[in-house]
Amino acid sequence: MDRKVPAPDNEQKASLREAAEHKARKYLNDFQQLNKADRDQLLQELQVHQIELELQNEELREAHIQLEYTHRQYLDLYNEAPVGYASLDESGMILRCNQTLVDLLGCQDQTIHGHALVEFMVEEDQALFRSRFKAFSNKPENKHIDVRFKYKGEQDVTTSFVGRIQGRRHDDYGLYNARGKLEKLLVVISDVTELKLSEAKIAFQAYHDSLTGLPNRTRLHDRLDAALAQATRHNTYGALLFMDLDRFKNVNDSLGHQAGDQLLILFSERLNGQLRREDLLVRMGGDEFVVLLSEQHSDTNQAALHAQRLATHLIDTLNDPLRIMSNLIQVTVSIGIAVFPFQPNDLVGDVIRQADTAMYQAKSEGRNQIHFFHAELEQRARQRLTLESELRSALDQQQFEIHYQPQISSRSGRIIGAEALLRWRHPEMGLLAPSEYIRIMEETGLIIATGQWILEQVVAQVKQWQAAGVCRNRLRVAVNISPSQLQIEQFSDSVEKLLKAYALNPSCLVFEITENLLLPDDSACRAVMRRLESLGVTFSVDDFGTGYSSLFVLQNSSIGQLKIAQQFVRDLEPQHNKDEESRRNVLALVNAIVSMAKALDMGVVAEGIETENQRQLLAGLGCDMMQGYLFAHPLPVDDMTRLLEEQFKENSSR
Repeated sequence: MDRKVPAPDNEQKASLREAAEHKARKYLNDFQQLNKADRDQLLQELQVHQIELELQNEELREAHIQLEYTHRQYLDLYNEAPVGYASLDESGMILRCNQTLVDLLGCQDQTIHGHALVEFMVEEDQALFRSRFKAFSNKPENKHIDVRFKYKGEQDVTTSFVGRIQGRRHDDYGLYNARGKLEKLLVVISDVTELKLSEAKIAFQAYHDSLTGLPNRTRLHDRLDAALAQATRHNTYGALLFMDLDRFKNVNDSLGHQAGDQLLILFSERLNGQLRREDLLVRMGGDEFVVLLSEQHSDTNQAALHAQRLATHLIDTLNDPLRIMSNLIQVTVSIGIAVFPFQPNDLVGDVIRQADTAMYQAKSEGRNQIHFFHAELEQRARQRLTLESELRSALDQQQFEIHYQPQISSRSGRIIGAEALLRWRHPEMGLLAPSEYIRIMEETGLIIATGQWILEQVVAQVKQWQAAGVCRNRLRVAVNISPSQLQIEQFSDSVEKLLKAYALNPSCLVFEITENLLLPDDSACRAVMRRLESLGVTFSVDDFGTGYSSLFVLQNSSIGQLKIAQQFVRDLEPQHNKDEESRRNVLALVNAIVSMAKALDMGVVAEGIETENQRQLLAGLGCDMMQGYLFAHPLPVDDMTRLLEEQFKENSSR
């Protein structure tokens, strides 16, 4: 676009004409005074100059044609560009635009020129544009404004799209267009609707749970951090509720993961319906949820009372079952409450940990309970963290031991098996049973490495007993296998390699598992179990009768042995179960388990036998093997070896 040069007026034109005529007369007078030779030379020079001018004119004509072609190309590119272009004056009025912008707005070209750009934006965004336009137009480089533009579609239906406005100034003076209007600013308008939707989706996913749509842990950290700052600033107290669904895994395993997901969605919807809009319901992951109460109080008692009322209301709300895939599921929750700040310098992680600790205490007290965090729980939590840290180094420092509890034949009274039991010889607390740390190992994943170590120790020890001739091939040792181990596809391969390395008959091993691993949906575990069964390893169901397995699954599983729960054995005794009718029912139940096992060609082990009466009752029912303090406590390796040696000598003397 050329600069606009002011045109001369009539007086200026007359003056120029007079000056030109004066020079022409002077040149003619000078020419007439020349001799013939000089005049001929001058005429020749004029002819050459005329030819030069004609050549220059030809070049100018060709340049003009090229310029016209380039200009047409520019107009094509300008109008067909994938973005909208518009030239604006200082006020934001559109002086010129390309066809793309016309199409973006769904307008006619003539309805755009002469109108302010802001007129084509949705009303709610016009104020935003006006407030930022002056600063933008003064220095538009590296800036943009995102606003919603109106689009007039077919049948005058108006929708909108998100347009991103970028621009540059022509220069300090601007450019005059063909209409003589001064263009100051060239703006580029691109449709970024999809980009904005993608950005919004990414932002939502960053702060929300993908399954339930609830805010996630990241959002909780932001809100709780602000709540702690508010509490510190105003000397007030807030509350955090940490909730965990009771026995969610049982539902997940028995009905499948799809049903489990549906349960989580319905559970979150029911809870959300009971909360105020300003309260925050968060899914932490799995079956854990958190409620951050927005209201803060001047003392801890008020904050605690308000939190307890809400927790009680939430528990009551869940009294009505949830319908999951045509099944009515009764859901209960354990709730831990932390009133914050507990300590003046508590951080976000401290508050969450406190509520989590209280929740686990609620679970240990019978589930479907509410428990507040207090100083004693703080001490327990610290002890747990210390124990977890020490557990991580216990294996490397060789602090674990394997003890063996003999399993006795009900017919011969001789040792025909044993259960391998883990013990931790803590450097300060002495010998610890698994009940004090096995849950931590499961939660932290330490059970994988420790479980593999246990298996290696047992295989090596059985082979050593066989080499010493104290047990031959008849002793079968039971090893407790974690669900986490059976979730690993390579577990069966590691067992096979171990058995081959020690040349041990697989029938010498019995893997004890829980009933939950027999549920139909746990296909990964079942595949590993089938592979181990094909190697010759026997599976035993520990605490049978207290879980959720069905007879159909039991019939079609890799199970060779049932282990009657210690609870049933104990309830056979009057001192533990004073109700005679209840004792008869327990006896009938145990008899049914033994009969079913026999019918399915399975062995039966009764554990927890402490009295002669229990032994006689179970032997009379046909129980194959017995285990308990009546026969022996779990023994260190050396003591178990001596017991086997004594039995071997006794057998040899016969």
